[in-house]
Amino acid sequence: MKKTFKMITITAAAALTLSFAGQQFASAATFKDLNNVQDKEKIIALQNSGLIKGISTYLFGPHMAISEAEGVQMIVNAMGLNLDLVRFIKEPKATDYFANASNSAWYSQALIIAAVNGLDLPTDLKPNQKLTREEFTYQLIHAIEISGQLPMVKPVVVEFKDQDQVKVDYSGSIQRALNYGVVQLDTNGKLNPKKEITRAEAAVEISNALAYLKAHPAPVAVNETLTAEQAVQLIKQAAGPDADLQIKIDPKSRMSRESFTYLLVHTLQTSGQLPMINVIPVEVKDENQMDISNSGAIQTAIALGFVTLDEAGNFNPKADITRTAGTAIVNKAVEFLKAHPAPEAVSEILTAEQAIQLIKEAVGSKADLQIKIDPKAEMTRESFTYLLVHTLQTSGQLPLLNLIPVEIKDNGKIDILNSGAIQTAISLKIVKLDANGNFNPKDGITRADATAMVSQVHEILKGFANH
Repeated sequence: MKKTFKMITITAAAALTLSFAGQQFASAATFKDLNNVQDKEKIIALQNSGLIKGISTYLFGPHMAISEAEGVQMIVNAMGLNLDLVRFIKEPKATDYFANASNSAWYSQALIIAAVNGLDLPTDLKPNQKLTREEFTYQLIHAIEISGQLPMVKPVVVEFKDQDQVKVDYSGSIQRALNYGVVQLDTNGKLNPKKEITRAEAAVEISNALAYLKAHPAPVAVNETLTAEQAVQLIKQAAGPDADLQIKIDPKSRMSRESFTYLLVHTLQTSGQLPMINVIPVEVKDENQMDISNSGAIQTAIALGFVTLDEAGNFNPKADITRTAGTAIVNKAVEFLKAHPAPEAVSEILTAEQAIQLIKEAVGSKADLQIKIDPKAEMTRESFTYLLVHTLQTSGQLPLLNLIPVEIKDNGKIDILNSGAIQTAISLKIVKLDANGNFNPKDGITRADATAMVSQVHEILKGFANH
């Protein structure tokens, strides 16, 4: 069965429009219930910019406490967060992220946007529960910071009388909010962190945050080197939040061009989003500088137009990758995926042709894969395992091993010529026996199983390279 990919987008206009359930927009008229509200000019300015609406044509309800759902909606729209570049393997639901949410409620889309964009919301969030001042302030500051719109500062600690009432997890964000001027203490020097936040107070905080951003634009960071953590976030734009990104390095470490390209291609392949193509390797002048286990992914990226060589024919694999370059590669991947419908499901049985492409990713595009069967023939577990191990051995990438054969319950079903490669694969933990000790050699191998084996090979080769 084929996977269905759903591209979900919202327009820029929708991203800048705040709506509460059943509320109407007072576009030109001034709210009539703000006469005695402090900082009413800020609320009116937000209304005129289209960022807030009233509970009726002319009423804002400034003294009403806002709910969790309303707070998320306000923050999502104020920050212009959306799903424009995100692809989903299946259409997301609010309940995928929040157990207490409703998928048909007015707030469901806002919760999905918040979750996908990384807002730090509790999974047991109760949409109708009222928000406290500390909770809303924390969520607002966190949203601004993860969106990359706020320059990093070292806050000056502000002492206030009810500081001991602030939840420890929120204290850092509260201090930064005080430094940014997003929140102020009352006349008694208190923050009142546990008090329910009103619509007027939330609107004023948003106004103060936007004013701070306007006065203190974040430095342009397009030429900074991507960290592993930032790279994962970029790749999720192309692969979707459901894709499994496994990265076993320090999230703060710098990414190279080859490591970023490998992670992107590998993630798209393992999530079943890339078609199997017959990659014709191109000459890369500095290919000898690449890790051999990355070369297949890089050749794939070149073939699909995600990356290009420089004028001298070099890929510059060890060069740091900048945010600009990483974003450009991801955007090309997104355009490719839009133009090419989802390929076969990961549970399909691999053909010989598809198996070769996967193995090339693990062992390098120049490895000599000799297979004398119909390229459309389905691959079994034993034939794929043999081809993978044999290719690694003939290309000199596996060291000599002192194998201690393990008992395989269905060993009698394995072709004798394949048994050595299978024992090698088991020894290296490329494959495992099932719960009954069987290898199931004649079963067809699925894309998911084969990709898992290739991923293990990649890790093994990296381990050998480091010793």
